[in-house]
Amino acid sequence: MWLDRALSRLDGDDAGTLPGKIRAFQLILGLVICTEYWVKALSWWSELEVSDGIALTAVTLLSAAVLHGRWRRAAFAGFVVVQGWYVWNEFPLAGNHRYLELAFAALFTLLDDEDVEEQRWLLRSLRWLVIVVLFYSGSQKLVHGFYFRGQFLAYSLWRETFRPVLEPLLPAAEFQRLTSYVGAVGDGPYLVSSPLFLTVSNGIWFAEMALATFLIPRRTRSVACAMACAFMLMTEVAAREFMFGIQFVCALLLFLRSGLLRRLVAPVAVILALLILVRLAMLPEILFH
Repeated sequence: MWLDRALSRLDGDDAGTLPGKIRAFQLILGLVICTEYWVKALSWWSELEVSDGIALTAVTLLSAAVLHGRWRRAAFAGFVVVQGWYVWNEFPLAGNHRYLELAFAALFTLLDDEDVEEQRWLLRSLRWLVIVVLFYSGSQKLVHGFYFRGQFLAYSLWRETFRPVLEPLLPAAEFQRLTSYVGAVGDGPYLVSSPLFLTVSNGIWFAEMALATFLIPRRTRSVACAMACAFMLMTEVAAREFMFGIQFVCALLLFLRSGLLRRLVAPVAVILALLILVRLAMLPEILFH
């Protein structure tokens, strides 16, 4: 079958590692979704509506079911419902990663991770989804063209977290000019002449498309995975989207032949717990999304 031949290009795992990889990513996905809802709720606790409280309770119970393991397939069906409600309720302001989480949960609902044949299809589908998302992200930057002359990154300087990362790429005068804008009508132009800044700006869309492509062949997969993880980590230093960054890096680690992802469940759980403690003001405040 043509579909089996196409998807089989993403095979090549060490023997016996598929169940552990899938289970580890399920645990991480459940923990990330639960943390996202709690972090958001703690930020707006006094303004929560009844529907928000119901959703928060639901994702907490669903995450517990995923951790327990016995009812994890039904739990991911529940995640599909809750995330679908969230996207519908917040549209068009729901973050793009919410759609990705919904898609991941749908795959865990539709395919049985205890069936050997469906395990193979599940891992293939997860990998293809990551490739599509990464390549599509780069292609959209290419099509819309706001990275060619640095416009998008220049505009992003209104965010404090982007400034320490992008300032070294700009002459002092140009940095001052760009940070003086407040995004009001008439501000600009958000055009940059710094060669280094433009190289980085155009390197972003190119890297996303190239890395997605090189994740497919087995010969280049490990190197592309390492580079894609490094790319995501550098990106999230500026964007401070820690939970999405954790989720996507772990999804990229599904491409490794080994079962490394299994060893990262506990460290990820600790990091997510620390983020909740930050929102509870039990740790020094840091800005993250």
